[in-house]
Amino acid sequence: MVVKIAISDPEEIIDLRITEVAAFLNKSRRALAVTGAGISCSGGIPDFRSSDGLYNLVKARHPGTVLKGAELFDATLFKDPNRTKCFYTFMAELKTLVSTAKPTATHKFLRDLQESGRLLRLYTQNIDDLEAELNLPVVQLHGTMATVKCTLCSSSYPFTTEYVDAFRQGDPPICPKCEAIGEERSLLGKRQLAVGTLRPDIVLYNEEHPNGDKIGLQQCSDIKRRPDLLIVLGTSLKIPALKKFVKLAARTVHENKNGITILVNKTAPTKEWENVFDYQIIGDVDVWVASFLYEIMINCVNCDTNSSRSTNEKKNIFESEQMLTKKNSI
Repeated sequence: MVVKIAISDPEEIIDLRITEVAAFLNKSRRALAVTGAGISCSGGIPDFRSSDGLYNLVKARHPGTVLKGAELFDATLFKDPNRTKCFYTFMAELKTLVSTAKPTATHKFLRDLQESGRLLRLYTQNIDDLEAELNLPVVQLHGTMATVKCTLCSSSYPFTTEYVDAFRQGDPPICPKCEAIGEERSLLGKRQLAVGTLRPDIVLYNEEHPNGDKIGLQQCSDIKRRPDLLIVLGTSLKIPALKKFVKLAARTVHENKNGITILVNKTAPTKEWENVFDYQIIGDVDVWVASFLYEIMINCVNCDTNSSRSTNEKKNIFESEQMLTKKNSI
């Protein structure tokens, strides 16, 4: 039976459901997690589509180019010089935001799963690389903004402020390796070869993932380890390849009599996912994770004493304990 929960539901309902899910998590030993943009918003990466979001900023800098938001992540844009300039400007602004962003409560929840030995693998659609700060066992399905790569030779370099400044003007920098090879050939009197330019090391729509085969092998390996928990956070699951993997993972989890599948997202899933997830939790991921973490922590400390307390009371207890821990560590 599918359990549907809205974070806006009355507290007595939320308390009961959080306790249920916490119990399942405590029993799990091999969890697969899948994350999307919804887990990074509170970390400093706002919605691109807001009135002061990145899409409108790019439009203001390139008023003569009509470009929908989704088209900024489509490889076909490289066929049009004006759209290409928009892309690089957008990437510069995005990198600026990513550089100051911090891991959220959800990232830390996943770290706690890992430290307890329960996180088998994290698959993320995010390109912000926030998982690296917490050393999570992550597979980056869409690449990373931590590096740039050459469009010709695929050489990779750190995404430095120098490259950000060049991208902001709409102009991609020349690949250092290609440039060095060109200079060497010139000194030797050889003909010049094509020189590549740098772009963010992310995977766009309508282009193949350079590590697609490797990711496929990793997914097969993780499925063979028979996960008993699938938790999807902050994504509507629109990408076909990911949808296929999530459905396969869910079937594998359900082969375990204690296996459980959970989806947490701001928007409700379509009917396609009706029999895939046992729990469909609608609301802000960080809000749910905070309550969820409190429940787990309180249960671990003293489940008998606190079993009758509300979620808000449990939060207050947990916060007090955290403050005391910090005070004692000073």
